[in-house]
Amino acid sequence: MDLYFSYLSTYSQKVLIALYEKDVSFTPHLVDLSDPAAKEEYTKLYPFGKLPLLVRDDSRMIPESSIIVEFIDTHFEQEPILIPRDPELGRRARFMDRMCDLYLNDPVVSLIFESWKPENEQNRELISKSSERIGTMYRFMDDQLGSSQYLGGDTFSIADCSAIPVLFYANSFAPFGGFDNIFRYWEEVSMRPSFVRLKQEAEPYIQAVMGDR
Repeated sequence: MDLYFSYLSTYSQKVLIALYEKDVSFTPHLVDLSDPAAKEEYTKLYPFGKLPLLVRDDSRMIPESSIIVEFIDTHFEQEPILIPRDPELGRRARFMDRMCDLYLNDPVVSLIFESWKPENEQNRELISKSSERIGTMYRFMDDQLGSSQYLGGDTFSIADCSAIPVLFYANSFAPFGGFDNIFRYWEEVSMRPSFVRLKQEAEPYIQAVMGDR
């Protein structure tokens, strides 16, 4: 399998965590979409130009991070099972994955991009709405984590693959230290070997983009 990805993409990081958790072998292809030539070449492969993209050994393409994780989980049976086979638990894991994408990832990315602009060019309304959405999601997550070890229940799942990369960035722009259950959760999941490995690999790329900002 071939994975086209960027270390700067939280959606790519979601997939990498899933692959590392299940110890699945793949051929990595790092894509820099900020490079016009690289972007042009990549869109020849995948016209929508979005990352990540998994290309199976039979050349079939699987885009979209959650769909990629589902494919990985169903085709490689080793632990951990990222989408529980129990229908109710599986729905909860998928639901929390989707909530993290919509109500945590997207507003956090908005805050990051706005923070890079000169103060007089920042969209204050967008910053306010993004901060409000993040606060709502923090309260929701904190409540969920009050009754379970992980976001999708008592086992590590696709929901955690989604949450971990975003929380890594989020804590710098919208700190969650006041949410005891999220803080406890982060202290645990940030030490998982899959994320430690990802963080080490991604650090040079993150520093190159964010280090001087």
